[in-house]
Amino acid sequence: MKRILIPVDFSKDSVNAVKYGISMANKLEADVRLIHIKTGDNYAPEFAGNETIFRINDQLEVWMKELLDAVKDSYYVNRGKIDWKIRKGNVVNEISNQAKYDDTSLIVVASHGISGFQDKFIGSNAYRLVANAPCPVIVVRHGVQHDADISRIIVPVDFEKECSKKVPVVAGLASVYKAKIELVGLRDSSFSHVLVRIKTQMNLIERFISEHANLEIEKSVLSGRNLSRQLRDYAEEVDADLIAIRIHHSANPFSNIFRPFANDMVNYSSIPVLVIPTKDE
Repeated sequence: MKRILIPVDFSKDSVNAVKYGISMANKLEADVRLIHIKTGDNYAPEFAGNETIFRINDQLEVWMKELLDAVKDSYYVNRGKIDWKIRKGNVVNEISNQAKYDDTSLIVVASHGISGFQDKFIGSNAYRLVANAPCPVIVVRHGVQHDADISRIIVPVDFEKECSKKVPVVAGLASVYKAKIELVGLRDSSFSHVLVRIKTQMNLIERFISEHANLEIEKSVLSGRNLSRQLRDYAEEVDADLIAIRIHHSANPFSNIFRPFANDMVNYSSIPVLVIPTKDE
């Protein structure tokens, strides 16, 4: 793990994501870089409170320094580095470009969901970021605890072979946290051969994890039409700490525009969602 990149727009939710990301960095022994993309919008940082000087000061460097000063004492990686960067331009492109330039291992981003905060850049761009980011992204919703203590990871499984491509990332993260992995088969058809293929895929994934890590694994199956909703409800029911999904980055830009399952998970899940990109081979 080299660096965690955390986009901030100075909203309360993005500051929460900073704290969550720093907690992960401590566990993963990673450097941290905060990044703000200047878009021309004018707004005051939530953390400024009644400090008028920060509410009227349009110098983003002052705000970034204030935020870093407020959180840096919670970062304690030996020889680790925590800093900030400001870029200007398209939010998704600039965050993705910075991630590539830094060889970033993980992006931690807040999502305001579909409910708004359109004056802030993060909320309206979280899904577009996960659909285009060059590395895994964790999307953190409002109210998530800062300590990022991960003890149970939900991994949805379908019958596509590409589903297994997210497993090495999940297994590596689970090994660091000593977390339990639960493979949850998603069955949207009553045909028996679909269930057989899903269970075969789950068994292959279980075998791979068992060969590479000493982790506790559970398996279950959900059936129905609105599987994203069922998965979110189930994750809450079993008190999961993270849901790991895959998103495919195609060479065809039109195929990257909208994916209902991933979009629903990013916008609606109350539990942090780890989105792992895969590409055309």
